[in-house]
Amino acid sequence: MEAQELTLLKKIRLQPGKKINTLFMGEYHSAFKGHGLSFDSVREYQYGDDIRSIDWNVSARMRNLYVKQYIEERELSVVLMIDMSGSTEFGGGPRKRDLILEVASLFLNLAQINNDRVSACLFTDRIERYIRPKKGRKFILKVLDEILKCRPAGRGTDIGGAVDFIQRVLKKRSIIFIISDFLDRDDSFILKMKLLGRKHDIIPVQVSDPMEKEIRFFGLTEFVDLETGKVFLSDAIPEKGRFPVLTEFNAISLSTAEPIEIPILKFFEKRNRTRLTRA
Repeated sequence: MEAQELTLLKKIRLQPGKKINTLFMGEYHSAFKGHGLSFDSVREYQYGDDIRSIDWNVSARMRNLYVKQYIEERELSVVLMIDMSGSTEFGGGPRKRDLILEVASLFLNLAQINNDRVSACLFTDRIERYIRPKKGRKFILKVLDEILKCRPAGRGTDIGGAVDFIQRVLKKRSIIFIISDFLDRDDSFILKMKLLGRKHDIIPVQVSDPMEKEIRFFGLTEFVDLETGKVFLSDAIPEKGRFPVLTEFNAISLSTAEPIEIPILKFFEKRNRTRLTRA
């Protein structure tokens, strides 16, 4: 393992301390608690009950009105879809890959403290690794090790293929964090994410580096495509439109030039305000 990765691993393993407990845990728990309802039992209808909750089959058999009772699902199923493609190795200082690993470790530790089941899908232009859902401190450390040790066989990006895979393997409604730079040559993944969002809670986490949008070149400059390995000359300036804008999702936007804590905390706070408004 490289020295850079060892340093990152030490940082990740030290994270689940006071910072997470005080800054994130309350907001995270409030943002995702009671994620869905599951059937519990039936009881006799009482004045004031919502008639939409009447179980007509049971009522017909018992010759009296009965209503369904539900309980909140306290244990969440959290899925991390982690982009390991070549483009995530870019960065003027820290790489986008480092930021992705830091974000993944934060969500893993929050899920562990909240006693949520977690699974992870590492992808490039193929599924590199799928880790089935479990929970517990030892399992979280195992997932972190798997992410750090992963040496992707692919270099490209196929978010749509990863979404198709997750749709096939997930049986229970889940919260899915898709952590990526979303630089995919095929933008059909957006439609697939929408379809996945009909059953699951989709939260894109878009990572970027300022150099991707702000760097300026004078004359011909030699570039290397991190996903294909091709070397080419260009005098073009990157266009803002080249970077996908996920306006149709409640996304988290992160930059390698800024700490991740504030944008993520703002996302949790906004989600909680929305829940209260709906309630």
